[in-house]
Amino acid sequence: MSTLRKVESPAEQPRPGEAGAPTAGAPPDPRERRVEAALRRWREREREAHPSRVEAARELGQVLRARARDAPPTPQVREAEVYRAGIGRTLLQLGVWLFGALWLLVRIAGDILRRRDSLQSRAVHLRRLIERAGGTWIKLGQQLAIRVDLLPYPVAQELEKMLDAAPPIPFTQVRVLVERAVRRPLQEVFAELSEEPVGSGSVACVYRGVLHGGERVAVKVRRPGVGALFAADMRALGWILWLAELWLIPPGYSRQLLYELSTMLYEELDFVREARYTELFQDRMRRLGQRFARSPGVYGDLSNHEVLVSEFVSGVWLKDLISAAERQDEEGLRRLAELGIVPRKVARRLLKIARLCAQEGLFFHADLHPANVVVQPDSKLVLIDFGSCGAFTARERRVWREIADAQANEDVGRMVAAVLALLEPLPSVDVEEFSRKLEGIFWQDLYANKSRTSRWWERTSANLWIGFFKLAQEYRVPMNLNTLRMIRSTMLSDSLAARLDPRIDHYREYRRYEVQLGRRMRRRLEKRLANLTEDRSFIRYEQFYEAAVTGFYRLQRFLDSSTYRFAVTERLLSFVLSQLLRAGAWLLVGALAVRCVAALLGVTRQGRSAREALGAELLSGSAWSQTFLNPLFLGAVAVAVVVTLRGLSFRLSDKDREAGTRTAL
Repeated sequence: MSTLRKVESPAEQPRPGEAGAPTAGAPPDPRERRVEAALRRWREREREAHPSRVEAARELGQVLRARARDAPPTPQVREAEVYRAGIGRTLLQLGVWLFGALWLLVRIAGDILRRRDSLQSRAVHLRRLIERAGGTWIKLGQQLAIRVDLLPYPVAQELEKMLDAAPPIPFTQVRVLVERAVRRPLQEVFAELSEEPVGSGSVACVYRGVLHGGERVAVKVRRPGVGALFAADMRALGWILWLAELWLIPPGYSRQLLYELSTMLYEELDFVREARYTELFQDRMRRLGQRFARSPGVYGDLSNHEVLVSEFVSGVWLKDLISAAERQDEEGLRRLAELGIVPRKVARRLLKIARLCAQEGLFFHADLHPANVVVQPDSKLVLIDFGSCGAFTARERRVWREIADAQANEDVGRMVAAVLALLEPLPSVDVEEFSRKLEGIFWQDLYANKSRTSRWWERTSANLWIGFFKLAQEYRVPMNLNTLRMIRSTMLSDSLAARLDPRIDHYREYRRYEVQLGRRMRRRLEKRLANLTEDRSFIRYEQFYEAAVTGFYRLQRFLDSSTYRFAVTERLLSFVLSQLLRAGAWLLVGALAVRCVAALLGVTRQGRSAREALGAELLSGSAWSQTFLNPLFLGAVAVAVVVTLRGLSFRLSDKDREAGTRTAL
């Protein structure tokens, strides 16, 4: 067996002349000879190997350079899209807008003459106008359906019925767009791609395809030129709103409205964003352990900002399931039950998805209508079309959690306080009056949910939020875009759940979700506590220590300097007050002296008694008013003011005081 021997370093070896030091002329130690020989052999091998490896690397670099000249690389670059519209196209779209407005006014005038005019009839005329115009009008109408804070609810409800149908894109253009996205000929990627779309909207068309590996995919292709059309319409709408600000709407109001509308429109054009949302939703559901909900798989290498290739999802559309549940189709419900599709279970899962996304997700699906949900066996849900999503800050998420928790615990006062926090900063309104009216709306919603005789539409949050929107319109309380999206998402999920199960209790379902949320939070907290001893945790500890030391130093510095500053401020205020009192006293004494002189002159010249003269000159208000308005007295006041201000200026510019202040800091 080999043994390990300690090799002493030069610092540890005894010096010549010391005890244990080798004597002069003694033979070298065999161990030292072996170590030196090993080091010598290692250096020789390095000298032999190093030049050969460097030469091999140089030759490989030349080969790679030659290959790059023969086949230049084509790396993916960042794709940035900017939508612009020329003045000519904008004027053309402006004419379209004006003609549409004229058509709508003529229709409304006809209804007035026939005595058929109503808010519902106007909403129907508006929807038909938008459907005939198509293009941007369709998407704008869909986005306006969200703005219940601007439009009456019957109008917004009518706009939700719009049919987004448009002529299909010519397949020759589809081929060009898809080949640009996949960067290969179409035949090399797809074994089959249908020429007829399975869905044709104003923004994109969806085609069914099959990859060479056998995977069935949905190919979503954006319409060519739709971005420029949106830009022209938004510019024309901006001109119209600018004119409307002259007499119809408050100045500056249209800028925020136009920004929010254009933001929502352009988001639906960005397929890269939609692909990212689709992927992240599935990842987050998997992380939360929710296997009943997912999104289609995305083929990122075959997609870009114009084309989105994803998994083709099959199943029962949620709108068909709702129809069967509302019609009480016994045969259809029986066959659905054989597949494990139960309307009551689907209703609960819809509510759970809405709560999960709003309170634990990175974002939430803002367009959760029946055409965007596919129900698969065992009541599993697949969400599609993530073109419209919203996200919350940590503060907004806490406020929404407070609203839901207060609602579930029937605490209306706390719910009103949370809603007011969500609307901050509030405009100049009577907050007490606004809160009382809002509390009344919330109480009515609570009573409707607890009553056994309530209809399904009374048991949703729709009535609550409709009343809230009317109150916000009355008091001109603005709301941000994410709040509107979240309210719309909540209304949609609650309404769909109530249509599937009219007796569902939203309050009880949220309390059930809170229990599950608490379990997940406990597991996360236990995991964090278990990781306190990890090496990377000490990075946070050091940051916390440095922040604590810095904060303590700043607090100590503030307290030290504040004491002196308060003292300096106190002396300065006392000096100012003393100067003012002194000047006022001198002016009062001067006025009193003037009145005494006048009384003395009255006694000597006019022959009045001393009591009469003093009463007329010292106790008469008219005499004192004549003194205060006398030009000589006003001049004395001006002189006193100038002298006082001069003394204050000297005091403020005192070098010793400034030096003392600097020393204290």
